[in-house]
Amino acid sequence: MNLKKFFTATAMVVLSAVAVSFIHPKTATVYAEESINSLAKKQKYVGTSYLYQILAAQNITYNKFYTQNKIEYRNGKPEGIVIHETADPGATAMNEAIYFNREWPNMYAYVHAFIDSTTVIQMMTPDYGAWGAGPMANDRFIHIELCEEDNRADFIKSVNNDAIYTARLLHRYNLKPVNATHDGKGTIWSHAAVSKFLGGTDHGDPDGYFAKWGYSMDQFFDLVKYYYDLQNNKNEPTKKDNPEDNITKIPDVKKGETTLMHDAYVYDAKGKRVKNKAVKRAGTAVNIIDAKMINKTKYYQIAKNEYINAANIDGTLRLLVKNSYIYDTVGVKTGNTKLLKDSKVKTYGSAVKIAGESYYAIGATQFVKTDNFKAIKSR
Repeated sequence: MNLKKFFTATAMVVLSAVAVSFIHPKTATVYAEESINSLAKKQKYVGTSYLYQILAAQNITYNKFYTQNKIEYRNGKPEGIVIHETADPGATAMNEAIYFNREWPNMYAYVHAFIDSTTVIQMMTPDYGAWGAGPMANDRFIHIELCEEDNRADFIKSVNNDAIYTARLLHRYNLKPVNATHDGKGTIWSHAAVSKFLGGTDHGDPDGYFAKWGYSMDQFFDLVKYYYDLQNNKNEPTKKDNPEDNITKIPDVKKGETTLMHDAYVYDAKGKRVKNKAVKRAGTAVNIIDAKMINKTKYYQIAKNEYINAANIDGTLRLLVKNSYIYDTVGVKTGNTKLLKDSKVKTYGSAVKIAGESYYAIGATQFVKTDNFKAIKSR
C-alpha cells in the first residue's frame, strides 16, 4: 500500500494498484509452491529495531503519532494484524520509516512497522491503533508494511522477517492465528481482505506483489502459523497472580541467541569501546559466544573481540517501593495496569532519560521510573 502516493497523487495510485493487482500470467514469475516457505524457515530473524532509537542516534526528532492521535482499540486490544506492501519499488524499510516520521501529519497515514529483507522497524507501540486501512480497520488491527524487493532471495528474507514479527505480536496480545483471507473472520488479514469484507478502503495489497513471486496470503499465513507454534512451544506458562505478567515478554529466539533488553555499546577484550561500532539496540538478537570478567564486570562475547555488558541481558532484580505504571519508549503511560508495591521486577542496563525523567528498562520497549525501585543486594 503506497500511502505516500495515495495522498499526494490519487490517480497514479489507482492506476498502479490495477497494474499490480492484475499481472498478466505471461509476465508473472512462477515458482514451486511451498519452496518459498521452506527456504524462509532456514533464514535468521534480523531482530526488531525501534524508530525512536534510530532517529535519536541521527539527531532527528521523533514525531510521535499517538500523542495527538491516540486510537484506542474498540475491544481494548488489537483483534488481528493487517499485512500490507508498500508498492514503492526500491524503497527500504529505513527509507519508508524516515519519510513517514516526517510526513504523516500531511498525508494522514501511519502504520506500526516497516519490514524488508534486512530490517524490522517498529514505528510505534502496537498498543494503540494507526491510520493504516481506513475507519473500519484502524481501531481494530495492527498494520505492517512489507517493502518491495527486487530479487527472490531478498523476498524470502523479507517475508520470513514479517512472519516472525507477526507471530510474536500474536503471542504478545494472546491472539491465535486464524486466516481471514477468504471469509473476513480471523486475526491475519491482507489489506485486500479489509477492502472486500469491511470496506472503507479499496486497496488490494499485498496480493499482486505476492503473486509476482508465486506466493499468496495463504502461504504467508502458513509461515506465520509455523512460527507461532514454534514460539508457543518455547514459552513457559506464568502464574496469573505474578505482577511480572504485566510486563511484555519477548519470545525466545533461536538456539545460541538471546535478546538484548537494553541498548548496548560494543567493547573490546580490554573493556574499551570499539570505535565506529554501532550501538546494539534493545530488542535485537545477539549470539553469545562466551562470558568473561573484564575489570570486575561481566561481559558477553558476541563476535571476535566484541563484547557487551551482561547487565543488558541478565538484568538486575529490584524491589518496587510503590505501585508503578509502565511507560513506553517516549514516556507515555501504557494503559492503567500497575506493577504492585513490594513486587520484584528485573531491570536491564543503566537508567535512561526519557523526556527529562529517569527510567529503568524492564523490557525492550517498556520502562518504569527509577524512583519507584530499590536494588536487591545479592547475598
